[in-house]
Amino acid sequence: MSPISQKVLELSRQQIRYQKTAEITAHWSALSDAADPGPIPMFDPMGVPGLLPYVYLLQRDAQRLRYRVSGEEVNRLFGSNHTGQYLDEIVPAEIYPEVSPFFFKVLDGYICVFKGYVLLPGQEHLEFERVLLPIERKGEVQLLGTLSLSSTSGLRRDQTPPAAPDPGFHFYLLELKTGDLERHHKSLLPLADRYSPKRNLQC
Repeated sequence: MSPISQKVLELSRQQIRYQKTAEITAHWSALSDAADPGPIPMFDPMGVPGLLPYVYLLQRDAQRLRYRVSGEEVNRLFGSNHTGQYLDEIVPAEIYPEVSPFFFKVLDGYICVFKGYVLLPGQEHLEFERVLLPIERKGEVQLLGTLSLSSTSGLRRDQTPPAAPDPGFHFYLLELKTGDLERHHKSLLPLADRYSPKRNLQC
């Protein structure tokens, strides 16, 4: 096992709580070990049929990211099929500037574990966990993402899951070239709370 794969799996053990997210991370690590020259592996979604509902692929299009593939469970969170749409069309405008830099970082050779609680109205109780991984596909680096939600995803079974995250968004960035790990935290209010004064005026 390569040193970077060891770092990736250690990050998984420390931060990833859900089984599907852990599985795709382990799959990426195995592909990375076999990659030549590595560490960014080639990826075929059909190689993980059991995970397809939970994964998505994003392709850089100038300064935007476009969904090339989007699984059913990913679409369910926002209530639409994302395939062919841009990330900035899916993520609420108030959140996008806070989270999008981490997505672009992945295309520059980073892995990102991104977790917290859903900010959409009526879903604030849901915990989410994303892993963002760089992969090679059709001659370019694309982003392979996986989404786990506490309402539809089981906790990992291969170990005791890490503790649930504190409030806010938590980002763990692992640079593939150096193995250095960055930690970031964003304190964001649920969107329903932000809109509550407006709703009260309408009552």
